[in-house]
Amino acid sequence: MELINEAFDKFKDMQDEVVDCLLELLRLMNEVERAVFKRDSNLQTRIRKKELTAAEISNEYDALWADYREECKRIAEPRCTEKLRKKGCVRSFSDVPMYGYIDDPEDCRGTFSMETAKKAVVEFRFTNHSSVRFMHRFTLVPSGDTWLVDAFSYGTEKEGVWHRGHI
Repeated sequence: MELINEAFDKFKDMQDEVVDCLLELLRLMNEVERAVFKRDSNLQTRIRKKELTAAEISNEYDALWADYREECKRIAEPRCTEKLRKKGCVRSFSDVPMYGYIDDPEDCRGTFSMETAKKAVVEFRFTNHSSVRFMHRFTLVPSGDTWLVDAFSYGTEKEGVWHRGHI
């Protein structure tokens, strides 16, 4: 993935440290989403084969969602601020994870910017191989010897508006 460094000169060398913290979070979230999608696919197969009662299906989906949210909370806890965690996490899953673009160097372009020692911004623009240009923006803040994701925004280039989101 192409990553353009637009930080002020005195912060240019911070790019790897900040972006690595963010990419670790996004990769872990992708892994969980892929596992949940696989689990859901297996459940769908069992439903088609009529192996489960309605009550069992309900229980299986309740457990799937509870496990998904719990695992994402566990991942976010040391990597996101409380402010962002309060917004909740994961409200969907798909065969293409929400942050799957980070693994697609042909489709994703990123920028790193930092004007003060108290905040860094990483933006990604990607299409997910559609005609829509999507945008994700992550604001990170220092915390001890690491960087935490403090805010997440999303939008499309056509719309040109950033919407606050959850991790």
